[in-house]
Parts: sequence; structure tokens; C-alpha cells
Amino acid sequence: MTNVDARGLSCPEPLLMLKKAIKQDTEGKITLLLSSQNALNNCKRYAETNGYAVNVIGDNEDNYTLELTKG
Repeated sequence: MTNVDARGLSCPEPLLMLKKAIKQDTEGKITLLLSSQNALNNCKRYAETNGYAVNVIGDNEDNYTLELTKG
């Protein structure tokens, strides 16, 4: 599983980190940590467009965990 910690970063940086992780993903599982609603929306949309199911966990005001599974 690939873990990407993009907390504290502003878009487009989290999205660029996710793009890199998706390119290198061999297991079909990525965990992405974010701290902004905007980054959450952009990364979720990008992951779904690239064939990943997205599960948002621990959704609160400033910490989001996205579990991405290729499927």
C-alpha cells in the first residue's frame, strides 16, 4: 500500500502527489492524508476518474483520510 501525506499543502500540490502515487501504484491501494476540503474534492474526483473507489475516513474540519482502491 502506498501512503501519501499531503496535510498542510495547498492545491495543486496534493493532486500532483496523488498523480505521482497513481503512476507508481502496483498494489491498487493508496492512502492519502489531506487537510483541506478543496484538496479532498479535487483528489477524490481525480482518483475516481482513474478507476479508484474512494472511501473518506475521519472526515472532520481539518483532517481527511482517503482510502483509494483500484477496482
